[in-house]
Amino acid sequence: MNSLQEVARYLSEQDDFIVVGHENPDPDCLGSMLGLYFGLTGLGKRCRVVSADPVPSDLSWPGLERIEHIPTGFTPNESCVIVVDCEPDRTGSISEGVKSAKRLVNIDHHQRDRGIGDLVYVEPAEAATAMIIYRLLLKLDVALDQKIATAIYGGILGDTGGFRHANTDSEVLFVAGKLLEFDINPAAMAREIFSSQPLGFLRLLGVALADLETSQDGRLVWMTVGYEQFQEFGVDPRNSDHLVSFARMLDTSEIAIVFRETSPGEIRIGLRANHADVGSLARHIGGGGHKLASGATVSGDLQEVATRVIQIAEHFLATGELNEWHS
Repeated sequence: MNSLQEVARYLSEQDDFIVVGHENPDPDCLGSMLGLYFGLTGLGKRCRVVSADPVPSDLSWPGLERIEHIPTGFTPNESCVIVVDCEPDRTGSISEGVKSAKRLVNIDHHQRDRGIGDLVYVEPAEAATAMIIYRLLLKLDVALDQKIATAIYGGILGDTGGFRHANTDSEVLFVAGKLLEFDINPAAMAREIFSSQPLGFLRLLGVALADLETSQDGRLVWMTVGYEQFQEFGVDPRNSDHLVSFARMLDTSEIAIVFRETSPGEIRIGLRANHADVGSLARHIGGGGHKLASGATVSGDLQEVATRVIQIAEHFLATGELNEWHS
């Protein structure tokens, strides 16, 4: 791994950038992308922001309109590509173009191996990639403003679950407090991220919760949502990661899992835990993430995939060991 100082030095020496994030960008990804974009342009550098998937429509942060939606045909040309909040393989349909960059920088906070990149900085101890971007901008002597503060605060807010998750510590709260000095509206941002859903989503949620399943005295809880159900209620299955937070509300839960069929035969698995290492469980089935929040995408029949993963999760909860998985 490189140091953050090395990344700052490298960026200060370059002048032309493209910032990209992961597929279906969440608040931390978006905040990291925009914070870095505004920081680099504030230094007089050329910069674009590109995403393989569209920006969620329920956010109103300044600068979101600058994110170019390029699902196919992305070519970096001579620009230095900076991948934030994921490894290059997770940038979705533009990943091949991203990996073809002549200069590639990778900044992330998810637990993983180094991965590819001329410079790679991964720090799993950080609550959000937006925290890393905040530190990086300080090393670059960027003058923070309301636009940058909004982006960084939104990223931190999203990945700490509104400062409710175990990754919230005194430094996270200190940085958030410093950002609030730039006259941003924390209540409005929290509502947009956590409490702003269309009627169709609420009706879908009701159906999903009615079919909630548990085992091991409620320590394991899960729900499955099929592609046809998303279609019935007019909900975009790619923008429904937060379903897992409702399963996690069960007072006895240790591990909560949501299985979403985002397209016929494609199953996205979201895992959350209070103490158990679901990051290792996710990596075991081909995904990744943090110890307490992770996920994976697999192909197959929704019920068959759910049954197999639940068997593995039950064994893991009972023994701490992971039995065999076949995707």
